[in-house]
Amino acid sequence: MIKKILSCLSAFLMLAACQQEEVIQKPEGLVPESKMISFLIDMHIAEAKMGYLQVKDRDSLEIIFRNYEKALFEKHQVDDSAYYHSYEYYLADMEKMHEIYSAVVDSLSVLNSIEKNKDLGISEE
Repeated sequence: MIKKILSCLSAFLMLAACQQEEVIQKPEGLVPESKMISFLIDMHIAEAKMGYLQVKDRDSLEIIFRNYEKALFEKHQVDDSAYYHSYEYYLADMEKMHEIYSAVVDSLSVLNSIEKNKDLGISEE
């Protein structure tokens, strides 16, 4: 699962780096990096969970994901438009986006290790 996410993130970042540089103004209500990282961690976990659901209808899966996404916006107290504008802003600065996604990937790796240890019956002390 983590390898799939890492592959997708790497491809995404490479594609984004190839795009023309465009100056994007700092949006009003910019989501702070720490909150963006926390939100993205939960978003990628939600995306991974969607892959494990036994839902064959893509429309139904889309509805489930949108409801999950809405719950994440509420949980993190982030407005969806503020998130999308902030994401575009950070994406325009590839160094900053790399830092954000490095933190996301590191956190997902730690969470994955914790889950593997639980499966093996190893405690985290």
